[in-house]
Amino acid sequence: MPITFGSAESTASSNFIRSNLPQNKWWVKAEGGDEPIDMERGFAIDIKNVTFGWLHIDVGMRDWQAWPSPSQSTPRPSDSHKQGFEVDCWLSDGREASMSGNSYGLGQFIAKLYNKAETADEFTAGKIPVIQVTSSTPVVIGKGTSYDIGFNIRSWIDKPEAILEEGASGGTPPVKAEAAPKAPPKASEDADTDFGF
Repeated sequence: MPITFGSAESTASSNFIRSNLPQNKWWVKAEGGDEPIDMERGFAIDIKNVTFGWLHIDVGMRDWQAWPSPSQSTPRPSDSHKQGFEVDCWLSDGREASMSGNSYGLGQFIAKLYNKAETADEFTAGKIPVIQVTSSTPVVIGKGTSYDIGFNIRSWIDKPEAILEEGASGGTPPVKAEAAPKAPPKASEDADTDFGF
């Protein structure tokens, strides 16, 4: 069977969360260009399912080699590879995005978020946190500078994939059947309501 590359029917996310820690700027790199993330609304991070591995990033290239588990690393592929992470995220308008990095500051942010989130009942219940980045403070690490990322957990949401897959799963249909959504959930216009869904 033939394969296609870059098909319009692909379900893979082409949105990537990026940051400039010295300026505490966060944005989504999307097909239509860079879009700032509204930190009043924040973005959701599937922190329970973060993956760790070796990541090499250079101009025009990215080599990600995931570990079998967070506690089981593999041999470092090259001196250019650094310990990194990759995690699924969702924007307040329902779009999926991916975030990855191999900097000390981003790695510490992911570790702090995981450690804070895992103590919450919502984490155990399978929900994912919506976070707001509040600050990026320079810290001296060895002979260099990194950044301590401050954040709040704004709220907790059901994992968006789980929302979309509920209607598609087999088994006993619900008493009151609802049509499966045809498009990703849309953001609420009211900033005080739950995150986007």
